Amino acid sequence: MHLLNFVDELGSSSNAFEAGQQFTKFAQAQGASVVHMFMQTVPGGFRATTLPSALLDHEHAQAGLEGSKVIAQVKAGVSRVFWGVDLDKDASNLPEVDREISRFRHDACRQRSSVTFPMPDGGGRYSGAGVGIGFEDRGDAFLKNMDEICGSLAVASFAAHSRIQLLLSREVKDSPLSKRQTEVLQLLATGYQLGAIADRLSISDSTVNLHLSQLKKKLGTRTKEQALAIALTHGWISI
Repeated sequence: MHLLNFVDELGSSSNAFEAGQQFTKFAQAQGASVVHMFMQTVPGGFRATTLPSALLDHEHAQAGLEGSKVIAQVKAGVSRVFWGVDLDKDASNLPEVDREISRFRHDACRQRSSVTFPMPDGGGRYSGAGVGIGFEDRGDAFLKNMDEICGSLAVASFAAHSRIQLLLSREVKDSPLSKRQTEVLQLLATGYQLGAIADRLSISDSTVNLHLSQLKKKLGTRTKEQALAIALTHGWISI
């Protein structure tokens, strides 16, 4: 599909899921074997992805993930990040967690090389959103291909991400959380630890944990980080 045709069709998408599907098809038409658009680097937020959920859970559970060089570059807003099993071989000082994820992607999805485009949030900040596009091409062939199509992929990625942000903002749902549960999540989002939350709200630590347990059950999440991602995505809390 031509880039201009894609952008035109993207503008007619009626919801975030449809826009994500349109982008996935566009990237696959450019030879991509893996497409992964994410609104945060933590689980729970909106994704348009061809990656199995079990693989994503496995990646998020990796020890040392907070030290990932790729994630750091995404959060720093580096214009494009190249990575993968072939490119990692010659990368100096690359954390082992990045090499592990590259190997997971290769073994599970035959992704040898990938480009990730960091994306800004609604306020123009780079806080972990991005678009990852993986290929089966070996390193040299991948880099040659990027010389030809990387610009188009970047434009399409930004257009799709912006469209999805807009559509998600129109899909704000009424929060299922109680006032107190919302207060607990809001304080977590601004950096408070559990003990500090208890002090701020004049409740016990066990009551804070009870609120967390109940709100995770309401949102169908396993961790407070996933609950935060969902609440932020739906606009129930802010940073």
